[in-house]
Amino acid sequence: MISEIHNKISQTGSNLSDRLEDKLTGDFFGAIRYLPFEIGLKHVLTTTLLSNQNTQVKWLSFISNQKGYDYEMEFWPRQEAGEIDLLITFEDTVIGIEVKYLSGISSEDQEEDIVVDYTQSYNQLARYSRMLEKFSVNKDVYLLFLAPYEMMNTVKKNIEDRSIISPSVQLGFLCWQNILEALKEQELIDLEKGQKLILEDLQLLLTKKGFIRFKGFKDTIFHQPIIKGGYIFQSDMTLNKENWHWPTQMIKERDYYVFNDS
Repeated sequence: MISEIHNKISQTGSNLSDRLEDKLTGDFFGAIRYLPFEIGLKHVLTTTLLSNQNTQVKWLSFISNQKGYDYEMEFWPRQEAGEIDLLITFEDTVIGIEVKYLSGISSEDQEEDIVVDYTQSYNQLARYSRMLEKFSVNKDVYLLFLAPYEMMNTVKKNIEDRSIISPSVQLGFLCWQNILEALKEQELIDLEKGQKLILEDLQLLLTKKGFIRFKGFKDTIFHQPIIKGGYIFQSDMTLNKENWHWPTQMIKERDYYVFNDS
């Protein structure tokens, strides 16, 4: 809905796709803004990784002191330096969030540009840090990069040793996988029905987008005896609820076999 209101989706729907980043931005943050900060946005922002320990401590202290709806959320504000996906304004803090799904950084410095500082860099995050500088006169300013883990980690490594972010702006990183885990860890029992529905839908949305983190095999799998024979697979997800037997016969060397899909 938010992406359509802000003309990120054409009226004919010709650019509507499961891969559309603007739709994910609008769907996720457009829904979470209906929740009080301590129930919704707090659990997202707590997963932020910042440059140093002191900055991290200050950030977590700020997050823990926020409640209710005492903030403004602006989607795709237009500025000369570009159009960041989300701007969240508190009384003494401004947070800009650049959201990625499947596409990476939209602009980058050329390899031949050996010496580049934040005033010259073409890097997308550098440009957005310059855009956010104007808020730093009387507020703390943060620029957060949100992406799937692999992309987030790659961008983080690429930028952490370069002086291309405005010194008045703190750069932080989030990944969708951590956000999904944080939402799942929240206790829903004492929440209102509407709040539960929003959080459940947000979890389902991120799960649908493929942001489930692999946590390894269950310990029990390593304690099962290895047998020389067929294995039986049964899953509650199968529609016919029948057992799958594999293999149906023992394979022997030099014998011939015919595939039958009936």
